[in-house]
Amino acid sequence: MNAVSVATTDPSHSRGRTLAFTSLGHFMNDGMVFFIPVVADILAKSHGASAVLVTAILTVFYVASAGFGLIVGRVADSLGRRGLMIAFGLLILSLGLLGFYLSLAATAGISSDMLALAAALVAGIGSSFYHPLGGSVIQLAFSAESRGKALGVNGAFGSLGRALYPSLFFIVAALAISKANTVIIFAAFGILSAAVIAYGIGSLSRARPALIKASGNGGHEKTATRSGTGDNASGNSHGSAQTIRSMLTKSVVALTAIAFIRSMAFIGIVSWVPIYLTTQKHLGLSSQLGYTVTIMFAGGIVGQPVFGQLADRFDKRIVLALNTLGSALTILTYISFSGVGAIISLIFFGFFTFSGFPLLLSLVSDYVPRRSTTTGNALVWGLGSTGGQALGPLVVGLLTFGSYSHLSTAFIIMASLAAATVLATPLMSKTDSRVKMPLFG
Repeated sequence: MNAVSVATTDPSHSRGRTLAFTSLGHFMNDGMVFFIPVVADILAKSHGASAVLVTAILTVFYVASAGFGLIVGRVADSLGRRGLMIAFGLLILSLGLLGFYLSLAATAGISSDMLALAAALVAGIGSSFYHPLGGSVIQLAFSAESRGKALGVNGAFGSLGRALYPSLFFIVAALAISKANTVIIFAAFGILSAAVIAYGIGSLSRARPALIKASGNGGHEKTATRSGTGDNASGNSHGSAQTIRSMLTKSVVALTAIAFIRSMAFIGIVSWVPIYLTTQKHLGLSSQLGYTVTIMFAGGIVGQPVFGQLADRFDKRIVLALNTLGSALTILTYISFSGVGAIISLIFFGFFTFSGFPLLLSLVSDYVPRRSTTTGNALVWGLGSTGGQALGPLVVGLLTFGSYSHLSTAFIIMASLAAATVLATPLMSKTDSRVKMPLFG
């Protein structure tokens, strides 16, 4: 008898419902995260915030997000209730936006600066919840044959949030509403969404991993054994979660390092793009800025499902390497061109850059036991990807030497650094090609 995969979750939650509510969480989380660099840009324009303060705000946000992610991962793998924790993270992130509102509403000065830094800390903690939790829920709910596709669909909603929020922000602000009041409106949307997600999947308990019913072996069910170090790495998937140290295999360490460097480079660039557009492309703080940022983020809406399916079909290490090179080349092209060429380059930069979610977390599924996926995600996405985000804005800020005129040079240096990570691809173990399926079927 041919092997038949059976993916199971909490009996009261279908995979479709789980994907729908986790996708809503991804949409809201990534949409609200957009506000951090934009609020920093508003502070720079309206409050005269220096490049040093902008760098500090971005760094505090990303450091908090990276550092708290491991705590979230360990708690989730030990206690479950990942759905409720997703809602709680969105609530905290929304409270961070309320802090930014207070900073923008305050008179320029030390009090406004301190409020902005405190808001960045709270928002960073809130943003640390979604990616390890949402990724883990999907990894546990979907079998190996469809996991990358599901992560890609989920990731597309995150990209959709990043793409829509810039334009929505300026549209709402144009309706006789101040930019500060616009921030508080979106914070209210975040709180409402947290309540909806708590209702939808708040009762989601520890999900059981997908099982493979194989012929032979007395007809017993056994945990999927698709890779030598992945799903079956530690036997019974219902046991206690692994320690972090036991998960630090060569493949996990290499993947975390690659995620860290490429994120440091690309998110470092993305964090400074609004200021680059206003100071070097001379767009000004207007709806045109919002539309341009939307164009960049929109590329990931298509890119995430595409790279998710590629992760299911081909060697994920090679796909990740090509994705990295694509991001590096397109940002270099964007710097070199203007007009239509620049717009096309920016779209493809977003297509590659914002498609890492399904690739990185699909590899995590191969390299750590299923019962420890949230912690594994927190290592690779939290410590690696988000940790790189924490350092990226600081490095780009230092490379400007205090002048926005040096941003192009800083972008070139960061893109070259990210491209160099493809040399580390052989350090990761090769994983099996899971399915033979049409790319878009």
